[in-house]
Amino acid sequence: SYFTEWVNKQPDKTYLIHEEREITYQEANSIARKLANALIDLGYQKQDRIALMGLNIPEYVLGLQACFKLGAIIVPTNPMYTVSELTHQFKDSGAETVIVQAMFADKVIQIMREGHTSVKRVVAIQTPGRPAVAVEQAPDILDFYELVARGADAEPDIDITPEDIVMLQYTGGTTGVSKGCVLTNDNIEAMAWIDWYWFKTPLRPVEQQFRCLVAIPVYHIYGFNCNVNLNMIDGGTLIMVEAPTPDNLLRNINRHNPNFFFAVPAMIIGLNNHPETPNSKISSIMGMMCGSSPLAVETINKMEQLTGAKICEGYGLSESSNILTINPFSGTRPGTVGLPLPDTDIKVVDLETGTQEVPLGEPGELIAKGPQMMREYWNNPEETANALRDGWLYTGDIVTMDQDGYITILDRKKDMILCSGFNVYPREIDEVLYGHPKILDTCAVGIPDPKRGETVKSFVILKPGETMTAEEVIEYCRQYLTAYKVPTEVEFIDELPRTNVGKPMRVALRNMEREKAKNRG
Repeated sequence: SYFTEWVNKQPDKTYLIHEEREITYQEANSIARKLANALIDLGYQKQDRIALMGLNIPEYVLGLQACFKLGAIIVPTNPMYTVSELTHQFKDSGAETVIVQAMFADKVIQIMREGHTSVKRVVAIQTPGRPAVAVEQAPDILDFYELVARGADAEPDIDITPEDIVMLQYTGGTTGVSKGCVLTNDNIEAMAWIDWYWFKTPLRPVEQQFRCLVAIPVYHIYGFNCNVNLNMIDGGTLIMVEAPTPDNLLRNINRHNPNFFFAVPAMIIGLNNHPETPNSKISSIMGMMCGSSPLAVETINKMEQLTGAKICEGYGLSESSNILTINPFSGTRPGTVGLPLPDTDIKVVDLETGTQEVPLGEPGELIAKGPQMMREYWNNPEETANALRDGWLYTGDIVTMDQDGYITILDRKKDMILCSGFNVYPREIDEVLYGHPKILDTCAVGIPDPKRGETVKSFVILKPGETMTAEEVIEYCRQYLTAYKVPTEVEFIDELPRTNVGKPMRVALRNMEREKAKNRG
């Protein structure tokens, strides 16, 4: 209903931009209505699961809008997943229809043909203006735009309620089997309004609508919420960046003049170090948010000088429809993830029982309550009972809260290193090394140690042209960290394994080190 209101108010305003293509609100609405009605003609019924699988292309957003009209349960799906990972997600969700970018369709077709999931039709998206990708021809494999052409251009006659499930947002699976977070219309509507009031601040003096540089994958809760969901309220424009390399980001900035950019550290670091950034139109950006992992103060300062924009860091989870805490634009505290959002209650509780609030400044697990919290994990009562207790979401993240309510993330409970009985938080070590002028990126993990149980190893990426020894890294840490926190091993690497939104995958590094230790006997 929010989207159709904007269609009525501003039918000719550009809603989606992708390279040279521009799609207005009216055109987007027409395509979404036709697609929705065509799916009904194929036997769709309200609250059926429909998986959407693609990069940041307009058709992904058009598929979202069609699903909203249908009252479908959307299953956002990472197209980079393996057949095994996709099989789990399709089997767990019970998705019958998969709308997929053609370049990834073969994996879905293979899964459908194997018959171990509920998938019974594949809708392949050929990107307009590009050579067609070869896709198997069969009655249960449909072309996106051919399917759209079959549908009536009318609003589907389906009653949608706030309590309906709108999305199964699957967790990243980096700490175990991926789980489907059940998000309702109520959840994402509350989240959208909170976003709008918070992020509108930099744009209010000039009364601009958002022109979002959409570089975070929209199949991820961060990319969806801070771009598509936010603009349900605002009626802005989405500039879709399919491959968010520094070159592509700059090209889209120069061509389309975005005024807001939701980013991850790797994107900001890439733009800071690109030789053409100072000569670009990056100053069109008036506000930025960075999430997924910590951003060094030096990196923030450089980007703010380039853009003139204020950067705020935030924190959230799929389980919370995205955001729980964020720095205000007028009171940013680098190194923290800010304050609880409006209507969001936060507690920091003891790690043993999770029932007692810890004193300010002491580490504990962050728990949260608010209208954006998921209803449950899909078909998973055991994990739901672990995560939701007495109305509180237990995040599994270890934090501190200062006297003004600002939250600092220390680490995941599962990432905590136990050195000789002492708790060590890898992010604390990372933050120290971010301060070294030669270091571009870093990630600390716990590795087995015969005497201490675990010890710290830091993986380090140096800035271009810099050289450094492991002993220099260790000596630098000794200046800022107590002895048991100082890395005993350092490995210089060219690239960190990362999630699809740029978060370093500690679990991958930790598993690699444990495998090495096992092989050494």
